[in-house]
Amino acid sequence: MNEHHAALLQHAPHSQSSADTWARLCCEQALLAVEQGCYGVGAVLITESQELLFSTRNQVFVDGHYNSAAHAEMLLLDQLEAEYPEQNRSKLTLYVSLQPCMMCYGRILIAGIINVRYLAKDKPGGFNGKHLPAAWAELAARTSIRQATVEPYWINLAEQAISRLQDRQVMRQRVIQAWRGSLQT
Repeated sequence: MNEHHAALLQHAPHSQSSADTWARLCCEQALLAVEQGCYGVGAVLITESQELLFSTRNQVFVDGHYNSAAHAEMLLLDQLEAEYPEQNRSKLTLYVSLQPCMMCYGRILIAGIINVRYLAKDKPGGFNGKHLPAAWAELAARTSIRQATVEPYWINLAEQAISRLQDRQVMRQRVIQAWRGSLQT
C-alpha cells in the first residue's frame, strides 16, 4: 500500500466496536482497489460469531481488462458460493465501503445475505430498493441493507476512496471506453 493510503489507516481512531474493525478492513480494501486503478470499494463477509470469512475489493479494471461483474460484493459472493456452498447465509453480515449498486443489490438478495451494512452513501449509483417487482420486493423484505453504525472517520474515508482519491468521472469514461472496445490501459 502506498504511504499516503497507509497513513490514512494509521491515523484512524482505535476500534470501539467490531463494526469499526470491519469498516477499517473495508476501507483498506477500497484503498487497495484505488491503487489498482479500480473503483475504491472494499467488502468483507463476517460470520455470526464475528469471524472474517472473506475480504475483497473492486477489480473491474484489473490487468487492463474490463470485467463489469467484478464489483467487490459480487466477488465476495462468488467466493462464498464456491468455497462454502452449505453456509447458512442468514447468519452472515456483508460490510461494504459503498452503498450497493442495483446489480449488487439484486445479487445480495438472490444470494440470501440478509444483513448488509455500507459505510458511504452512493448518491449517483447506490440502489435504495424502492419500486421493486413483487418477487424482488418479497426478497428485499427479509433483508436489512443500511448504513453501518461506525466511527465517522470510516464513513469519511470510504467517501474519500470513491470520490476524492480518484476521479469518478474518469472512471466512468473508462467504462464507456470498454463498452466501445477501446479501453486504454
